[in-house]
Amino acid sequence: MKKNYLLLLPFTITILQAQNSQLYYSGKFLTTKNKEQNFLKVYNKNSGVYELTDEEGFAIIAAKPYDTLAWNQGKNTHVISTYELRELKAILESQTEKKNVENIYNKAYDSLVSKEIKDDFSIEKTKTHLSKRSHSYFEEIRQLRQKNDSLYILKRLNQRTLVLNGSFTTSLEIKNRNSIPGTQSKYVQGRSENGTLVWKGPETNEMFSFGPDISTLGFNGLPYEYDQNGKLIPWIDGLQHARKYENNLFKTTVGYNNQLNVNAFIKESYNEKIRLSLNLGQQKDQMYFIDQFDIVNTFKAKLNTELSGYSINFVFNYEEDKATNTNRIGLFNRAYQNSLLTPVSFSNEQNTLLSNGSQRSYSKDADNPSFLFEQDSKYRYQNREKLFSFNVVKNWDEFKLNISQSYENSNIWNRDQYKPSTNGFSNGLLNERIQNNSLYHSNILGSYTLGKYDFKNTFSLNFILNDRKSDVYNSLTNQKYLYQRASQDHIFNYNMDIRDYDFEAGLNLGNSFYISNTSLKNNYWLPKANFYVKFSDIFNWHNYSFKLLGSYTQLSSEPEITRSYASYATTLLNAQNYNQYFPVQEVESFRGLSNINTREWKVGAKFNVGYNVSLEGEYFNRKNTDDVFPVFENNQLKLKNIADHTYSGYEFSFTYDRLRFGYDIFLINKISFFKYKDIVDRVSAGYQNLAVSGFRDIYKTLSEGQVLGAVMGSYFERNADGQFIIDESGFPKKADGMKIIADPTPDFVMKFTHSFAYKNLSLDINWEWKKGGQLWNGTQAVLDYYGRSSDSGEDRNIKNYVFQGVQANGTVNQIPVDFYNPNLNVQENRWSRYGYLGVAENYIQKADYIRISNISLSSNFPINYGKQNLKLTFYVNNLMLWQANKGADPNQNFYDMDNGRGLDFFNLPSFKTFGCIVSLKF
Repeated sequence: MKKNYLLLLPFTITILQAQNSQLYYSGKFLTTKNKEQNFLKVYNKNSGVYELTDEEGFAIIAAKPYDTLAWNQGKNTHVISTYELRELKAILESQTEKKNVENIYNKAYDSLVSKEIKDDFSIEKTKTHLSKRSHSYFEEIRQLRQKNDSLYILKRLNQRTLVLNGSFTTSLEIKNRNSIPGTQSKYVQGRSENGTLVWKGPETNEMFSFGPDISTLGFNGLPYEYDQNGKLIPWIDGLQHARKYENNLFKTTVGYNNQLNVNAFIKESYNEKIRLSLNLGQQKDQMYFIDQFDIVNTFKAKLNTELSGYSINFVFNYEEDKATNTNRIGLFNRAYQNSLLTPVSFSNEQNTLLSNGSQRSYSKDADNPSFLFEQDSKYRYQNREKLFSFNVVKNWDEFKLNISQSYENSNIWNRDQYKPSTNGFSNGLLNERIQNNSLYHSNILGSYTLGKYDFKNTFSLNFILNDRKSDVYNSLTNQKYLYQRASQDHIFNYNMDIRDYDFEAGLNLGNSFYISNTSLKNNYWLPKANFYVKFSDIFNWHNYSFKLLGSYTQLSSEPEITRSYASYATTLLNAQNYNQYFPVQEVESFRGLSNINTREWKVGAKFNVGYNVSLEGEYFNRKNTDDVFPVFENNQLKLKNIADHTYSGYEFSFTYDRLRFGYDIFLINKISFFKYKDIVDRVSAGYQNLAVSGFRDIYKTLSEGQVLGAVMGSYFERNADGQFIIDESGFPKKADGMKIIADPTPDFVMKFTHSFAYKNLSLDINWEWKKGGQLWNGTQAVLDYYGRSSDSGEDRNIKNYVFQGVQANGTVNQIPVDFYNPNLNVQENRWSRYGYLGVAENYIQKADYIRISNISLSSNFPINYGKQNLKLTFYVNNLMLWQANKGADPNQNFYDMDNGRGLDFFNLPSFKTFGCIVSLKF
């Protein structure tokens, strides 16, 4: 019996070996573009082994049931089923082609039994052959061309197709203003005389609105050229009651925008041989002022073609912009200021001229906005711009060459005019300003690439030439300014990319030269370095990735010579003399300046959590040395290298992409947090507290150790404990001189984006919250001074008020005061006693706001089975704006200057826009 068991032992061992034998998976693995590739890495995530494909994309890899295979850096995966596994022997046998045994052919035997037939003209004996570059599909042969005496080339027959498509987009906008400061509508033009409030008419040139209550007055009905209803007198029975005039400068306006784009291209099979694109557009932007608008006409043409391996592009753009007026001389601010200051008892709309031909306004020291906007010509601004560009790209395997050439030309014409009897320009003033700009731009870029997708190195050399010319002529001074700059940038760049299954890294190193004929010193050392490292599928969690990045860059730059610094003339005036502002003086020269050198470094990270959630953050620090600012010296406007400053901050964002609600409803949410500071590190001797923008008695300053653009103004006198010093009349005492009183920099800015998608409908909402920051509300100050503000209207009857503070001798103040005592001079009241701007510190307000920036609802309507498409969009901008200050939108700028944020001196209100866009693709 034992012998029988011994006989079974070899059989048992064979069975066990069969049970433990290694199984394999075989198949083709393609790239992300579904192409076969040699050495494509296939990775078994469960066992950690990997194999490489052959030139046909075939690979064999050891595996077990339910193992996961990954390739293309994890972009493609496959979970193995049991039936897909086989032994290696079976796989190899299946790869070997099986043939039936055929009869053996023997040439020696055949030569004995066959007679040789000689054919000197057979194909085998020809001395010519077919080029390897011939087309493989002989049924599509277009021509047979003999390249030389022994070589022929077959060219395919390509079917050429002319295709026409394009789009037409039209939009309609309805625009209305946002908030403006509140004004009182109760008290008329006038002041107190002998203890009585008296209306004083426009012929008296009265500027104050500290007169009697309008409800106590009536029209006398007699002819009076300042009011068709007559003069105002105390009301008695039988008289017509006085009217409250609105003097609203704004109105709801409608604008439009039409764009037609047409493409014509010729295709050979699936390749474009030539494409011509034309774009025609016209836009009318209607301002919220009376009869103020601009029209923009555009024409764009682009030609793309492939010629002998060269990709060639030609571009021509033409744009014409015409406007009734611009705000270059502060015209819109002046009109807006006068509309707010016009007393409730005077109508600007009744007429613009008096019988003597001068303007009809409530005072000779004021203007009628309608008079300011009247003009004999339709347009006072025109700008024509032309652009020609040419681009050629050629690839030679690893080497690429890109050559770009362009020429731009623009002609800008302004007719700035104030007619006779305008406040500040009794004889009128006219200036025609003509500016011609031209730019020749040349860019040559060559790059060479070594390596493949997993390890690539790119070397590039870039040469950039800019030759810009600009001339400005002002007819008022009969002076012409000529500027010219030729600058060169030579940039060497090295880029390395490493890619593995779950790891990516990149490194970029470079240096550039900056050479300019207007700079004091050229710069030949401007290095830069960038890097990133990315880890994918961390902790073996699919689509969880972490990316770390950083950069260091040095740059040199100069002020743009086409920019005008003429608006800096406001710093020569006190705010009360705003009516003398008429900029005609340009910068003398852009030569003799050092470069503005910038050193910036950034570090950031990004973390992706699955397919939907991502977190991103970045810290940045940008140091600017020898920055350029305008100054007036010897009655000339000059540019000087004055200060160093550092702009730094950080930004974080959170994104939840495609959060699903139901079958067809998706939501995208993005939140960003941004915080920054711009601190002045150094100011050149003699320029401490230089005005950057504003007026002479209130401005944004350049002060060492402070934020760039801190507000400098007047302030109240205080004791060591911070208490107000009260003067002998019982009001807080204004201190001598000026100091920094406000910081316009916000604590932070948060932006929110929400996108909803349901089938072919999409809803997008964007809103933002700015916390912190301050501004000076000069609009409120001037309205208070003249008695036109709502505060001065509501509080002027307050009596026996005691201001908190101490008197000069240190005792607690107990002096009661009346805000407006008719027995005293009008300029001794609560609002007028400190002068035109009051005490600037008293008008520092918070600049916080919450704004719904944009809401849009869009829908697509496919036409003709999707070959054409109609898209309809409804949108509203600035739908809601909550602001902490009393006045215009905190984002509006002083006299529309780029660096004027933080000063509100009759800043123009922002506007809300309701619009509809219809786009048809054909």
